[in-house]
Amino acid sequence: MKRDQKDTAGDGKSCTVKHGMTFPAFCKALGKSAPYIHNLQTKLGLYIPGKGEDYSSAYLAFMQIVVSLRTFSIPVDDICRLFETEKKLLKLLKIDSLTHSRTWYLDTCGSTSGASNRLLLTNYEIDPHIKPNAIQSNLDFGPKEKELFSGHEMGEDARRVFDVYQRQHGEIIERVRTETPVLERALDWLISVTQ
Repeated sequence: MKRDQKDTAGDGKSCTVKHGMTFPAFCKALGKSAPYIHNLQTKLGLYIPGKGEDYSSAYLAFMQIVVSLRTFSIPVDDICRLFETEKKLLKLLKIDSLTHSRTWYLDTCGSTSGASNRLLLTNYEIDPHIKPNAIQSNLDFGPKEKELFSGHEMGEDARRVFDVYQRQHGEIIERVRTETPVLERALDWLISVTQ
């Protein structure tokens, strides 16, 4: 898809695509090879823009987080689990119904608002929706396939899923803290041998 072109989401509705970058430029900005990035996209189940389509700055910001976590030796499976939990939470809050974007789950990445309560990977601010007695500000106007059982009957409560997210998030952040001194020592060593 060309820059600033309308993207039809398969239902006849459209949304404007922001300026973006080609896949080679995307990989260069991430500092990784095309096979490495493609492998991450596939494992995470991300929408992969086709030939002629561009990557948005939000997509780049999302992948920078993923590449950073991999640099800290966070296993891809752990990142995938956290990502699936975040998407599940966003779906329970009906965030996916607010847009027709194929990358709705990462479209707020790169946002620089001062909120500290954003999800780690998708960068959504969900605290107002999760607090007790919170009013859900978004309504689900999008057509959805009917589930056999309601989310409540299946035990899918947004607060419960948020608790799972917080546990997974805490484990990943703790591993990042553990790896930080190792990376710092590696950088110190690299500086000492290249001077």
